Amino acid sequence: MQRPVLLVGADVIEGQPKSRDSARKIWLEEETIRLLREHRTAQLRARMKAGPTWADDDLVFCRDDGHPWRPDYVSRRFKALTAAAGLPPIKLHKGRHSAASLARDAEVDPEIRRKTLGHADAAMTSHYTHIEAQAHRAAAEMVAKLVEGAGS
Repeated sequence: MQRPVLLVGADVIEGQPKSRDSARKIWLEEETIRLLREHRTAQLRARMKAGPTWADDDLVFCRDDGHPWRPDYVSRRFKALTAAAGLPPIKLHKGRHSAASLARDAEVDPEIRRKTLGHADAAMTSHYTHIEAQAHRAAAEMVAKLVEGAGS
């Protein structure tokens, strides 16, 4: 079941998906599946350790007592992890944009990208897909080669 966790004032609440189509299957590659299985095993150990104090909210990612992480904590932690990894900072929501762009760069079929992102039409998927710096540089190189070739 998909339930967005929201920060409203000082309270963490569960929201509702935006639409009926928000509930969809997400396909993962083998390494992510392996890591999620490891995480699930560790989470079961934490649940056993917590005993009756465990909050059974059926969350994949939660605190050691089963309660949800505050969304602002998750954002700060994500920012710290990206900095430690030497990656450019992005907002978690922009991760959708990055995923759309990376899928386009990997030449994933546009219809699969649209369905993965849960968009009603290709125009919305296009809106979320941004040209990355590498694509801009590659385009500049292509133009430079064309101009160089015209001079010979």
